[in-house]
This record gives sequence, C-alpha cells and structure tokens, in this order.
Amino acid sequence: MEPASRNDRLENAIAFLTCIILMLVPLVYIQGEYDAFTAAHGEAREGAAGAGLALAVVFRTVSRTVLRTIIRTSARAGMRASMKGAVRTAARTAVRGSSRGIAKKLTASSSSGSVRRDNLKSLAFASVLLYASWVIVIGLGQPYTSLMNKEQTLAAEATEQAAYDAERTELLELGHSSWYAQQEVDRIQEEYRKVRIDLKMSRDAVTQNELEARRESLAIELNAAQFDLSEAVSASSGQIYDPADTEDDDLTQPPRFFEEVADTLFTYAPYPGQTSWGSMVIWLGGFLMVLPLWLMYFAQAAVARREGLVLRHETGVDGGFIQLYFAGAFSFMPLTSDVIVDGASDAQRGRIALGGILSSTAVSVMLWLVWKVSGVPMLVLLADAFLIYPMVQIFPLNPLEGIFIWRWSRLLWLVLFVIIMFLFMVPGSEALRSVI
Repeated sequence: MEPASRNDRLENAIAFLTCIILMLVPLVYIQGEYDAFTAAHGEAREGAAGAGLALAVVFRTVSRTVLRTIIRTSARAGMRASMKGAVRTAARTAVRGSSRGIAKKLTASSSSGSVRRDNLKSLAFASVLLYASWVIVIGLGQPYTSLMNKEQTLAAEATEQAAYDAERTELLELGHSSWYAQQEVDRIQEEYRKVRIDLKMSRDAVTQNELEARRESLAIELNAAQFDLSEAVSASSGQIYDPADTEDDDLTQPPRFFEEVADTLFTYAPYPGQTSWGSMVIWLGGFLMVLPLWLMYFAQAAVARREGLVLRHETGVDGGFIQLYFAGAFSFMPLTSDVIVDGASDAQRGRIALGGILSSTAVSVMLWLVWKVSGVPMLVLLADAFLIYPMVQIFPLNPLEGIFIWRWSRLLWLVLFVIIMFLFMVPGSEALRSVI
C-alpha cells in the first residue's frame, strides 16, 4: 500500500468520526425530541415553533446534509475509480494496437494557455450542470412550498403560543384540582386513622357505637375521595400542582439570550410558497447559483499564480452524472468539479483552498448585511448562493477543498468549520436549508 493511500484512508476515517461526533450523534437526540413535540402539537414548520424548535430542525437539516455530502463524495470517488480503470484499459489496448498517439493524448500535460482554455471549458460545463440542477430542484422539487414569509410565520407563532398558553393553563387547573383532591384524601385518611385509634382505646359501649358509625361513614367518604382523586389525576395526565407553588408562575417566559440572538439573526425564506415555472426564482436563480463557482475559481487561481503554481479545474462526466442524479432527488449541492494543483505543498494547497472558501463566505456575509439594511429579497437568494459553496466544500472529505485546509492546519479548519456552520444554521435562510 502506498503512503499516500494510507494518508487518504486515515484522513477519511478522521473526517468520518468528526462528522459522527459533531452531527450524527445529536441527530438521534434531536429527532427523538422533534418527534415527541410533533406528536403532541402537530407538524411544525421552521420558524413557526419558537427559536428552540427551529434550531433543533436546523441541526437535523445539517446532520442530513452531512450524510448527503458523504454519500455524494463517496459516489464520485467510486465512479472516478471505475472510469480511471476504464481509461487505463483503453490506453493499454491502444498501445498494444499501435495507437500510441491516443494514449499520449490521454496522459500528456498541457501548456499554460491550453490549461486556461480547458479550465474555462470546465467552468462552462459545470455552470450548465449547476443551472440545470437548480431548475430541476426548484421547478420539479418545489422546496419552498411548505415555507412561509415573515408575516405568516409570526402569525403562526402567535397562534401556536396562544394555544400553548391555553393548554398550559388548562393543565395547571387540572393539576390544582388533583392537588385539592389529594388534600381531601389525606384529610379523610388522617381522620379515619384517629377514629380507629379512639375506637381501640374506648371502653364505653355508647362511645364505641358512635365511633364505629363514624368510621364506616369515613370509609365511604374515603372511597369516594379516592375515586375523585383518580379521576382528577387521570385528567391532568398524572400531574399534581400546589397552587401556592404556581400562583406566581408567568405563562409567558422571557426568551433566553441565545434564542433572542437566533431570532434576531434568523432569515426567512425570500420567496416562499409554490414556485411557478415562469418565476425568475427558477431562471434567474439558476444564474445566481453559478456565480460563486466562478468567484471561487478566480480567487483560487489568483492564489495559485502568487504561489507560482498552475491550477486545473476539472468537471468530469462522473461529476456531471452525480450532480444530475441528486438533482433528480431534488437536492441541490455544488459537488460538480475538482480543483487540481500539481506539485503544491500542503501549505500552498491549503492557502489555495482557503482563498476560494473565504472569498465566497465573505461575499455571502456582505450580501446578507446589505439585505438586513435594504430588505431586498433577491439579496438573500444571492447570499445563499455564495454560502452554499463553502458550506459544502469545508467538509474534510477528499476531493472537497476542506481536506486541503485540514492537511495544512487542523486549528484553522476547525475555526472555519464552526464559523461556516454557524452562518448556515442561523443567518442562512430557510430557503437555503430547503434546497439542500
């Protein structure tokens, strides 16, 4: 086994364990809590169930994104290996058949001018694939159908909060009834105990008859009180509340600090609801989703030139097939192309990867801030486009760009991963999470 192969396997194992620890383990707990909530209160939409539940839904989305990223990357790796094997077989056959020119063409290195032309062709091919994927996912998948705008979401939250308050008030009242019923049972039991003691100690026949009659009367009352308690506890779902402990309880609890921050940063879907085929969200949106691909390429090419290296952008048939396959499953994730830099050290390749990821992330944050000031919905869609690329590429899976930052600096990768995931989970819009 070659050392490079061992390193790849070790890196993939570390990346896999990182994904398990950071994302998949919380998914089990979050899914259980989410199912318990929806079983009691009905299916909840993001942004319509309070910041806590919305955050849980976001975590669940991120966890599923991790799974899809791993599956898609693994599928590409497997397909690439199969295609490479086929190419090698074809090359050997060509050589044996005295067609050495074909074999040379497959393996010959290109000049810098031809590399640039090949890169532009690869970018154009990738752009067509991404545009087609976006049209398929939005037009046929309709990921925005179940989402709501801000006004609808706030109205749903108010309705849900009112229903929750009414349910909680009713539960408290039933709990109080259970408490009063319990107190009555305790009172009768105490009196019954005292009457029995007095009956045992009494030596007067008349008094004994009176006490016996009272004991029988209390036994009847106790049976009735215990029946009332059983009914009250059943109605309150087993809850017993002391009115003295809940009389100052405020039904409208102030939101916690993190929930206030999350609510401030939360971004609603810019174009929720059914997307018609004539909508510019499909046709112009597809163009917007292609722009980050070119930005990342030019940013990485600039860093590569500064490092004295040649960058090759490759969009193969395998990447195109996987892109369209998952688009057919209504999942839009930009995993079409590979960036190859021959002869680069870990530090050089890490800086090239960092240039692409940081440039797209910075533009996304800038667009989001401008949207906060202007309120133009198109800016949210554009900010999502520039965020979805680094969100996918930051994972330390070969051949994603995150693996090269990981090899260069584990600490830098971790910082970037936390920042980008935070941007995806909180400021990133509902629309972004829906298309993935």
